[in-house]
Amino acid sequence: MTHQRAPQADNRYRVHRSVKCYVAELACGTKGCTWYFDKSVERVVYLSSEGVEKIQYKNNFYPLQSSDRLRETIENHLRIGGALHLAGKYIAPHERENSFDLYPFIDVTSPEDKNFYAQLLSGSASA
Repeated sequence: MTHQRAPQADNRYRVHRSVKCYVAELACGTKGCTWYFDKSVERVVYLSSEGVEKIQYKNNFYPLQSSDRLRETIENHLRIGGALHLAGKYIAPHERENSFDLYPFIDVTSPEDKNFYAQLLSGSASA
């Protein structure tokens, strides 16, 4: 007779819902940065021990950003003259009509591009 072992905890905090969201990535070159919100995924939302909702994407966990944060990110980027791609649509900063559907998103931008963008926003980036 074999003894059955009890299941072990896997340290994951789950909420039983999934969410459709954009996968956002900021790509920076020598003269500026462009936001890409082209990919969309539907993923299970995990609740971290700190109470932060996270999405697993390509074996990494990213904080789930709200749809209001998407609007704020887009408006700020257009305000500084940046362009972006949103769900296959190119949006230039000079366009008057920019209609788009708001969804939550995760930001998979590399740390290097995040740092360059911060420098660009502060005016200390060297082109």
